[in-house]
Amino acid sequence: MKPYYKTAVIVAVGATLSACTPPATVEFNGHSVKIRTSSNLASDKQAALVEAQNICGKVGKRAEYASTTYVHDFNIQHLFLCI
Repeated sequence: MKPYYKTAVIVAVGATLSACTPPATVEFNGHSVKIRTSSNLASDKQAALVEAQNICGKVGKRAEYASTTYVHDFNIQHLFLCI
């Protein structure tokens, strides 16, 4: 197997497996919430919004998207404001 092909297969498998990771709350301070996802796909963004709505809803607020930051190794953080 050629080295570049082997690397491509490893990356593809890693990306596929990491896409199965559910969103997770990273930080919440009552005014904003950061949600971690493993990709920047539309389905992951939607799942992050649902999670943010749940978290902000606990303090009687709704989540509004603010930004997305690539952290490292399939870690994407979405910032939502609780308003």
